Amino acid sequence: MSFEEYLQNILKNIDDTKVQGIAKRAIDIGFDNLTQNQQAVLNNGIADYIMEECPNCGDEISYEDMEISIFNNKCPQCQANWDKNYED
Repeated sequence: MSFEEYLQNILKNIDDTKVQGIAKRAIDIGFDNLTQNQQAVLNNGIADYIMEECPNCGDEISYEDMEISIFNNKCPQCQANWDKNYED
């Protein structure tokens, strides 16, 4: 999954209309084609939806796993280990 595809998935969660507009533009033309100012506004506006690495193990988190990783506050592997070790 690309960053632009991830943006499409989280677009519904973006409340700020300016950030949402820039996200739509990034989806259409690509993040790298935004101005530096647009990139900065978008990065700041979606900071709550980005987790580049697992806070538990430090592994990089893919865009495919990002939403669930943010929800669980750990990567899928750490979540699997947690589930395995702490099942009721």
